[in-house]
Parts: sequence; C-alpha cells; structure tokens
Amino acid sequence: MLRLGLRLTLRSGREAFVRLAVTTAAVAVGVALLLGVLAEFHAFQAQSNQPCWACTSGDPVPATLPASGELWNNSVDFYQGQTLTRLDVAALGADAPVLPGISKLPVAGQFYASPALAALLRTVPADELGDRFPGTMIGTIGQAGLTGPGQLAVYIGSTPTALNAIDGTTWVTSIGTAPASEVFTPFFRYAFGIGVLAVLFPMLVLISTATRLAASRREERFAALRLVGGTPADIRMIAAVESVVSAFFGAVVGVVIWLLVQPLVAGGALIGTQYFSSTVTPAAWEYAAIVIGVPVIALIAALVSLRRVQISPLGVSRRTTPKRPTFWRLIVLALGVAVYLYGLSVTSHQSIGAATYPGLLLTMVGLVVAGPWFTWATARLFGSVSRGAAPLLASRRLADNPKAAFRSVTGLVLAVFLGTMVGALVPAVNSTEASPTNGALSNVLLDQVGMSGPAATRLLGGLSAIGGASVYPFYTAGLPAAGTGGGGSGPGRPAGKGGSGGGVAGNASNRSGGGVQIGPGKALAGGVTVVSCAVMRELAVLGQCAPGVAAVQTQDGSMFGDNPLYNTQPFVGASNDPYHGSLAGLPLQAVLVRVNSPATLERVRTYLAVNAPPQVAAGQGQSPTPPRTFGETLQIRTQRADTLENLVYAAVALTLIVAGCSLAVAVGGGLVDRKRPFTLLRVSGTGVGVLSAVVLLEAAVPLAAATVLAAGIAYGTSVLAFVRLAPAGTAIPQLGHDYYALMGAGLVIAFGVIAVTLPLLRRMTLPGNVRFE
Repeated sequence: MLRLGLRLTLRSGREAFVRLAVTTAAVAVGVALLLGVLAEFHAFQAQSNQPCWACTSGDPVPATLPASGELWNNSVDFYQGQTLTRLDVAALGADAPVLPGISKLPVAGQFYASPALAALLRTVPADELGDRFPGTMIGTIGQAGLTGPGQLAVYIGSTPTALNAIDGTTWVTSIGTAPASEVFTPFFRYAFGIGVLAVLFPMLVLISTATRLAASRREERFAALRLVGGTPADIRMIAAVESVVSAFFGAVVGVVIWLLVQPLVAGGALIGTQYFSSTVTPAAWEYAAIVIGVPVIALIAALVSLRRVQISPLGVSRRTTPKRPTFWRLIVLALGVAVYLYGLSVTSHQSIGAATYPGLLLTMVGLVVAGPWFTWATARLFGSVSRGAAPLLASRRLADNPKAAFRSVTGLVLAVFLGTMVGALVPAVNSTEASPTNGALSNVLLDQVGMSGPAATRLLGGLSAIGGASVYPFYTAGLPAAGTGGGGSGPGRPAGKGGSGGGVAGNASNRSGGGVQIGPGKALAGGVTVVSCAVMRELAVLGQCAPGVAAVQTQDGSMFGDNPLYNTQPFVGASNDPYHGSLAGLPLQAVLVRVNSPATLERVRTYLAVNAPPQVAAGQGQSPTPPRTFGETLQIRTQRADTLENLVYAAVALTLIVAGCSLAVAVGGGLVDRKRPFTLLRVSGTGVGVLSAVVLLEAAVPLAAATVLAAGIAYGTSVLAFVRLAPAGTAIPQLGHDYYALMGAGLVIAFGVIAVTLPLLRRMTLPGNVRFE
C-alpha cells in the first residue's frame, strides 16, 4: 500500500500533480512565515539576555586615585533622533577590565566607535557629529559590546586626572554581565506570543485546507477502492502517504524559502532595533519540529476527512447535510470577553497590561469557535433578503455547511481582530502624549547648561553665530554669586570639577560659587527661573507674560524635565511675578534653540556637547540629560507604542498572506469538487456570470460576517480599555489611515484571490467537459 500510495501521489495524472503542487506551495508559505516569526522572537530573546555593560554600577572615586580598575563617565547623546551611548574611560592600572567588543582600552587621544557610528563619522561633516569626540578612531566595537548593528556607541580614552575632574565619573573594578532590566521586555514577549498565535492558527487552517484539497473527488476515488476490495487500513495508508508527502515537501520548501529570505528579515527593524543576523534564526529543534510536525498535522487532517469512507464504501454517496452549528458556540467568545474585562479591571496606568492577555487569547479562540454559527446566521439572513439565482445557490450552500465556509476565512478574522485593536488603541495613546507644546516646539532644542559670567556670554554668542539657529536664554536669580567660569576644556567634555567650567549646574562642593544641581523637572533650590517676555512671545505655547512686563520669574520647572506620564504644560502666565533687575549678570540656567534644518540641529548639538555638555553630580547614579528637541522627547514617549503597532501590524500582514493562500486553496478546491454540478448547470442554460457570482458570494458572505464580528468586538474592547486607562475627558479613539489601508489591502487581496479563480471556472465548465470519467 505504501508503494501504491506513492504512485497515486506522484504519478497518477495531471490532477494529482496539480493537487500536490498546490498543497506543497501553500504549506511552504505557512512554514516560511512561521519560521520568520520564531526567528524574530529568538533575536529579541538574544538581545534581551545580552550582558549590559552600560548598566555597570561604579563606586565614588576615592580622594586618592586607586592603582587598579578604571574610571568611567557614562553618558548619552542624540543624533538625528537616535540615542548615542558614550563612555569616557581611563585605565588606572594594568588589571583594568577591558570593555566588551574591543581587545584593549583606548588611551587619551583614541576612541572606538560602533560600525554604524563609524560610517556616520566618514560621511557627516565634523561640526555636526565628529567634533564631539576628541582624538582619533582606532577601531570599531564588536558585536559583544552592542545591542544591534545599528547602535550608535563610542568608547573614548582619557587620562585619569582629566576624567576624574568631570562630574559623574565613577570608579569601576568589574564590568557588569547581567542583562538590562527593561520594564517593557515582558510586554514585547507577550506581544511576540500573540504574533506567533496570530500566524500559527491561520497556518494550521491553511495546512488543513491544503491537505484536504479536492476532498470530495478524493473521497469518491477512495470509495471506489473500497468497492474493489480495499480495506479501511489500505485507504488510510494511501491517504496518509498522499498527505504526508505533500506536507513534507511543503515543509522542506518552506525551510528553503526562509533561508533565502533570512538576510532580508535580519536587515529589518521590527521592534525598532535591528538585530544581528546571526541571532535572527530559529533553533535547530524548531526546524526539526516543523519538518516533522507539519506532516503529522496533515496526516491528522487527512484521516479526519475520510470518516465517511471509513464507515462504508457507500458513505460518500449517502452524504447528508452536516449538523447546524448551535448557539452554544458563543460561550467561548463570551468567556473570552469576560476574562478580558476582568483583566482590564485590574490593570493600572503603571502596569503593562499583562492581565488582559489571557482574555485576548481566549477571545481569539472564541472567534474561531463561534465563526461557523455567525456564518450560518448571516447566510440565512442573506438568503431571506436577496433575490436571484446566484444568492439563492450561495446562501443554501453556506447554510448547509457553514464550517467549511468559515474555515477559509479564519485567518482573516484574526487579522481583522488584531488590526482593529491596534489601529484603535495605538494612535489614541500617542495622541494623549502629543501635547500642543511638543507639536509647536518640535524643532526647538532644550539644554540645561548651568553657566555664568564670560562662559555664558561666549556660549550664547557661539550659538547665535550658527546659521539657522535662534537662541532663547533662561536665567536663574536668587542664588549666591557664582564663579565667573571659563570655557570648555577641550573637544567633547567640560572643564573639570572645581575647574574653569563654573556655573550653577555643578555639584556645590566642587564649584567655587556653591551652585546647586538643576534636577529634572524641578526649580533651582534657593533660586527662581527668570525669562524675558520677548522670549516668551517667541515661544508662545510655553505661556505669556502679563501686559507691560519685560521679564518674569517662576518656580515651575516643568519645562526642564519630561515625565512620560504627563504632557508638558505652559509654565509662565499672567500671574507670574515680574523681574525688575538686569538679565545680563544672571547665571544662565538653560537655553532653547530653534533650528531650521536637521543639519543645523546637529551643529547646535555638537557645539553644546563641546562647550556645555550635560553634567550630573558625582554619586547621583544617573546619566546626564543630553540636549534634545521637544519632538525627540515626544518620539521617546511614543516609540514603545509605535513598536507594538509595528509588531502587531507585521503579524496582521503575515496573517493576511496566510489567509489569502488559505482562501485561494479553499476556493480552488471548491471549484474542483463542484466541477460536475457547475458544468451541468451551465449546459442546462445557467450563465457563467451566475456561476461566478455564486463563487464570489460564497466567499464574500462569510468574509463580511467575520469582518463585522471581529472588528466590532476588537473596537469595543479597545474603547473599553481606553476609557479605563485614559485621562478623563479624552476623546474616544478613532481608527486611523494605516488601519483602513491595511484592512483594505487585505480585502483586496482576498477578492483578488477569488477573481483569479474565475477564469478556471469558465474553462472547467465548458460543454465539452460534460462527460467526466
């Protein structure tokens, strides 16, 4: 029987070959997509588990420099919206630990750059980037020191004395090897799990549909084999061979397809970070599980499809209408929504929403379970309100076998559900973050400089001399007299502790004037912020002075910090006290710089990095805040939501592809199964247009029912989530253009697949084909 099964599968005519080819191609697409999702998850896991050298916690530098270890000053910068990780390092002895990704520490006048940063340094003008890094690049940082090939990072060598003079420098004796603690890591792990399920469910449907291609024709032939003496075991063996061979070929071809496209996938940035190509790959056991598991699934589907043949050889000719789906199928869906609502009730603003995931998964399962009942109900309603031969034939067939009709659109249901939920929630969440201030000042850079005297004057003059930059200074009043200070101490770093940097931003113990640290989102202790009303007229969204006032003072420091849970609000109003003194002699607290182009922005940022880099008091255990625009601040706030949107939309797109293949196989197989009745209908006078309309309606009716059901439930649950978590008075979320574009593309693909099969219908039902066997 094994040899006969192989012969019938591989060498029994054109129809068998076409069935084998279509099944192989359909399974290959599903396998390749599933491998892609697994590969992205493995890359994400590898990145999440990578040792985080930047998380190293150093100790305060002793009064006398030790003879072992090294000095670190870890900070961050920005370039064109990308975070740039900077580490200034100085070895204190021969046993100084070597940073990951390099073979030896850089000395003063040398630095290592990541490959992405090195490429920028070769192409970007020095006054926009390169001047921030003193010395000469002597090599690139290897994979061990980076989170991805696109990361911007630099190790800069320094002398112990110079580095110890910079605020925030710490003493490090060992480099941390623990992964970074990210609150969103579980969030993305759950999201990947949903993505796997979103692709896995439709892929299983695709495999089941493909392996049952032309099931009615196969059942007739298997029944004929039973009538000539074949036993049930013989039929099972033949069916198993046919299904396993096609599924195995499909799994192997799918693996080959994935290996060919893997470099393209590795070059993408699905969740905002590009992965190293070596990590974007499934595990070896997953390859083996897919190559073995897919044929097993196909075998089970094939054996289930032969139930009528197993009962008796006449079972095929004694077909009866399948049992109608009952209303009880809605229980799983209702339970899923209930579990989701419970999870939502225990979700807070600070959580990542993990409590809602079981309900979402159960709701997805409930949609699949309840789909046949909704298809039956829609078919009955459609048949009762429509007129004509095509609607009558389509509605009767859908009502007779709604399970088979819904099976072909299962993937589209899940895609519509996920796409609607993300399309409603993510833009709404981002809109709550995008305050009018962020939008109006998107090209305005904010930097807390902490300077006074000639140094502040030189800084303002240098910024004003940059073409395309408009400078708006903010001052501090009410502090003890600060040191006059000087300029910077060289390219890329400030003057040292107690040196000529001076100003109000430093540690009080290290400044001659006893200035105090500017904390994020706080007014200066013992002082107030003073700003010219002429400046406020230029920055109107930050507030307006009372009429006739030349300058005002405020204790509100909201502009100088960015809490992602709140919007930046105006911090000056008519009630602010006027300031009657001269601004010229006040310490410079911060500057806002409006730029007219990205190149100007980077020139300003480079000038500030060299002459007034951000500082942090030693021992505070925090990185200094780099100068960045309000637009970049908004980008930081919304990038997590955007990443989730990209992740789920990618899953939706993959699901649409799998669902389109499943629909194509189902429609094509349905045409083959009904070749005889369709041909007889055409011979008896039914037009090809009527038959084509039947095929279209049989796919469109369950598709419409599934779309309305999935979209309605998804949008309803999204609105509930938004009302539960959004601030009071926030507008109900609306679906955006991306959603309609993606869903529209999915429907176009679905109907395009159906339209492709219509020429086959015309050829299959030619009058000359009235004799079939």
